Amino acid sequence: MRHSVDRPLHLPAHPTRRVILHGAAWAVPAVALVAATPAFAASGKTLSFSAASYSGVTCGTITTAVVKAANGAAAAAGVSIALQLSGGYTFDGGGTSATVVTGSDGSVSCGTIHVPGNGATGTLSASSSGATSASASLTATDARILTSPSGLADATSVPTGSTPVGQDYFLAGGVLYKSGTGAVATGIAAVGRLVESPSGNATFLLPVRRDDGSAAVFSTSAGTLTTVSGTPSGATPLAADLFLSGSSIYRGGAAVATDVAEAGQLISHDAGSGSSSTFFLPYRSSVGSPRILRLPNNDVRTAPEYGTANGPGGGATPIADDLFLSSGNIYRVSWDGTSAYGTGIVASGIAAFGTLTPNPYYSGERLLPVRRTSTGEAALFMVSGNSVRTATNVPTGSTPLGADFFASNGTIYQDVSGGVASSVSAYGAAGPAAFGSNKVTVPFTVSSSSC
Repeated sequence: MRHSVDRPLHLPAHPTRRVILHGAAWAVPAVALVAATPAFAASGKTLSFSAASYSGVTCGTITTAVVKAANGAAAAAGVSIALQLSGGYTFDGGGTSATVVTGSDGSVSCGTIHVPGNGATGTLSASSSGATSASASLTATDARILTSPSGLADATSVPTGSTPVGQDYFLAGGVLYKSGTGAVATGIAAVGRLVESPSGNATFLLPVRRDDGSAAVFSTSAGTLTTVSGTPSGATPLAADLFLSGSSIYRGGAAVATDVAEAGQLISHDAGSGSSSTFFLPYRSSVGSPRILRLPNNDVRTAPEYGTANGPGGGATPIADDLFLSSGNIYRVSWDGTSAYGTGIVASGIAAFGTLTPNPYYSGERLLPVRRTSTGEAALFMVSGNSVRTATNVPTGSTPLGADFFASNGTIYQDVSGGVASSVSAYGAAGPAAFGSNKVTVPFTVSSSSC
């Protein structure tokens, strides 16, 4: 059974088709070298690889495999070695066999190995006349990480078929994986949104529902999963250390809001990157009024603009921070009647929105990708300037993701750049790449296919 990623907040649907890197070839995955195996024998010719296993991305390449030959403890130069691949992996030209000759140091590159699109596991074998043979395992992943403005990178140490969560985290079979690290937590049934800690301790928190229904929080800095006692069993993980059970939001095992009909995105209030020490979670109350949960104070308040000509009416959709959507208009509300960026209608003609993130190009600013109501055009709402501009090279009707990213028909598009990834089978939530960073990442996976 494939474990789910709870999406109580506004999240777009998942598209599909083949990944194409914008303006670049497939990236070469980083592979950690381990001690060569087998170990050199006391005498006789032996073969070994520079690592016990090598990993690449589906339809990508592996170029880090090196084979070595030795006579006892001495390097053996000029040794002809026959290489053999299995599991659908091939060398340049499509063949599964190749011959290489060791250099003066007794080693030689195995060349370019092409990874199949189905994510199969394979074997790289080496043999030579009169020598002890060697083998290494080959694995593939379909996980990627898209960053604005940096581009695309391959996720490693993540199983094929994983569900992208946020940053460089993925979920598969109840196990949480971090790219480049591997498994970091187990026994997970569902996760919420990865968000900066409202306690301001320079870490990100991921709320988790365990297989037994209990609530727990994963800390990215500590790399640990901590149980949250007092939270009702089966609660839905929302964001950071918040959980939803019925109409109540729990934090630290205690109910901090009890009249929740729909929650928006938790984010540091009025902060472009890093933390402002105060976090807002906008939500619609059970009677339809726009409300704000303020953290870490754990207090709530109905927006003072509610019921006035300058505020959203009943039933408004919570977006993030102090923003609500009502009748195509984005409203900014306040905690106490004042706001550095003004209140009331700050954008109009909006049909849909993505995730509010830092602006990757202007530190201290924030960006909300949106879709216009009348034309379906992709657009970008700049929070501090209360301005909306049309995104270029993005198809009409695209789904806003986060920062300057949009999705349409299996392709992720970026403002100005156009299509930057295709064959996308699933994607996680957009968010800051690290604490205090204005770079924004979107983890995603690609559909299996023949290359």
